Amino acid sequence: MVSVDRELDHARQVAGLTIEQLWLAYVGLGGTSSLAVMASGVADSHLITAHEHDLIGHAINERFMDMDQDYPVPYRRQATIR
Repeated sequence: MVSVDRELDHARQVAGLTIEQLWLAYVGLGGTSSLAVMASGVADSHLITAHEHDLIGHAINERFMDMDQDYPVPYRRQATIR
């Protein structure tokens, strides 16, 4: 079992993304962290905010969608419907 703080890196590897490819996808979704800061957050998700985690997770989940797979990376923040 993968620890919670390593789930982003594990999912990235399973998706076959390099850290650079993930950073480009993350920036494409509106992420603003540098490659080095994002890479640190991927290695240890306790170092990033819930918003950053969700952007990175969404970028990985989009890759899984391209591979006709499910969304294995859970989001920290859930949308609220009013």
